[in-house]
Amino acid sequence: MTSRSHLVVEHLENVSGKVFDAYPEIIREMIKGKSGVYALYRRGSLYYVGLASNLSGRLKNHRRDRHSGLWDRFSVYLTVRDEHMKELESLLLRIVDPKGNRVKGGFARSNDLISLLNKEMKNADADRRADLVGGSVRKRRRRRKTRSGKGIVALSGIVARSTEIRGTYKGQLYKGRLRADGQISYQGQLYASPTGAAKAASGPRTVSGWRFWRLKNEGGDWVPLRQLRK
Repeated sequence: MTSRSHLVVEHLENVSGKVFDAYPEIIREMIKGKSGVYALYRRGSLYYVGLASNLSGRLKNHRRDRHSGLWDRFSVYLTVRDEHMKELESLLLRIVDPKGNRVKGGFARSNDLISLLNKEMKNADADRRADLVGGSVRKRRRRRKTRSGKGIVALSGIVARSTEIRGTYKGQLYKGRLRADGQISYQGQLYASPTGAAKAASGPRTVSGWRFWRLKNEGGDWVPLRQLRK
């Protein structure tokens, strides 16, 4: 059985700040030199969150610095030294946004997805409107998407629900399904592009999934996916 490493190894929760005055030696010995995350509370509400390599010293300082008199209870979470501790502190700050913290936590390499979310919402709205109007408007929308996008992006929203697609190679018929999210399902596996799914069906040879796979159009004919681009 493989043992797992743990981030938090000891903790002390919701303790009165007065213990620093009444039992300083005990608190100092318990957490001196240990690293971790601490939280300060005022009248039952979270006031401040911090990270420290010496929790005892940091809490002692907060009895005298700008936070003096603004907190009455505290919690400490002693941790093993971990490379992600700083980001853990940032994560906590961004979630709880304590009143006593002046700076919001930041991430070194995390990408903000808000722009992508906005873009995808606009695309979803455009797909929905085109489907409602139908006819030439829907065809133009499909053509624009399949020409400019690749894989999932190009095929997302092309069908309203999982739809059968077919491909033929050396007389052998292969069947897959095009999903509403643009992925192609073939033999229980999901593929992000028609070409990836086509290679899985026909082998390692060079093949264009846009030509290999066929979709039944509104007239009932099986046409290559590349027809969507015309």
